[in-house]
Amino acid sequence: MARYSFQVGTPTGSIQTLEVAGDTPDAARRSLEDKGYFVFDRQEQARTLPRIGRPAFLAPRVTPRALLVFNQELLALVRAGLPILSALDLLRERGQQPRLRSLLEVVRDEVKGGAALSAAMARHTQVFGPLYTASLRAGEQSGNFVDALTRYVEYQKRILTLRQRLRAALTYPAILITASLAVIVFLLTFVVPTFSTIYGDMDSELPVATRILVGITGQLKRLLPLAALAVTAFGLALWRWRLTPEGRRLTDRWILALPWVGTLVSGYLFSRFARTLAMMQAGGIPMIPSLETTLATVGNAYLDGKLRTAIPRVAAGNTLADALDRSGVSPPLLVELVSVGESSGSLGEMLGHVADLYDAEMDTRLTALAAAIEPVIMIGMGLVVAAIVVIMYLPIFHLSTVIR
Repeated sequence: MARYSFQVGTPTGSIQTLEVAGDTPDAARRSLEDKGYFVFDRQEQARTLPRIGRPAFLAPRVTPRALLVFNQELLALVRAGLPILSALDLLRERGQQPRLRSLLEVVRDEVKGGAALSAAMARHTQVFGPLYTASLRAGEQSGNFVDALTRYVEYQKRILTLRQRLRAALTYPAILITASLAVIVFLLTFVVPTFSTIYGDMDSELPVATRILVGITGQLKRLLPLAALAVTAFGLALWRWRLTPEGRRLTDRWILALPWVGTLVSGYLFSRFARTLAMMQAGGIPMIPSLETTLATVGNAYLDGKLRTAIPRVAAGNTLADALDRSGVSPPLLVELVSVGESSGSLGEMLGHVADLYDAEMDTRLTALAAAIEPVIMIGMGLVVAAIVVIMYLPIFHLSTVIR
């Protein structure tokens, strides 16, 4: 059993340093809290071997699904009438991810010190994003914390489902393309050179197609390491350039300009924009803060820069529909339904309809894309492999004809 040194506040208001024994730091902390002390800090007395901490860049990431489970459990506990501190204690003990457990411990201490839950979580933006903390803050200020958390959980479910559908639809074609390229490279770098060695011992002249293919594979095997190095260097340079503001803006713009893929990505982004803004409006957050928080979650630097021009126009008194229309990137459907929502006083409802329409359209496009791209890849790979095999067997066919 180790001993721990705590800096505590006493019920009379003085600050002291106390030592207490315990199996774990949490058990020692609770023993002091049960006696009425407020624990500020803790340092372990070294009686056991020190544990080597994991570097920050190797720390496990808190996944979106883990955050969804956390929020669902928090909602259930708050609905059951548990205080926030008790709910955080239970969630910290039940948590499966070490990083989330450590963050909840810090958040719990800050809440116990008098901070609001949203303010305590806002200090950890790498896990609790601005949209989440803004939603909680709106619920705390309006007294409808459960409703605000419920709306965010529903929003999180929809976004996660949409992201999973997009990923699932594109994963299988990506695997097919990778496998096809691997088979073709294997044929060109290993199988064809083997046939070339066999044909080199023959006195007869090879067909033109075979000579061309053998020449290409000879050059390919020699240049393949250089090509791989060049592609790797180009990829690293592109990645470094994308980390710059201008690089990210341009690459995001190029993605939106791609055929089929650009339409899919645009639909996903505007669906997320509409659904996020609808949730913010349902929470009673004013329009300007709602737009600022929503744009921070768009995930596309080019669209973010264009749509952000709507904020000063709305602040100057223009309607949201007019401001979005003048941004130059908003789809007519979004502008039209936002205009109807502003005229009828049901903006949040209309934004939800926009998101539903984009979700349905994206489902249709994903289904059509998956149905079209799979046979195209399979047929293309089959034709290339068949062409390589036939070209390499042409000398054998020619030799059998001569023998007859």
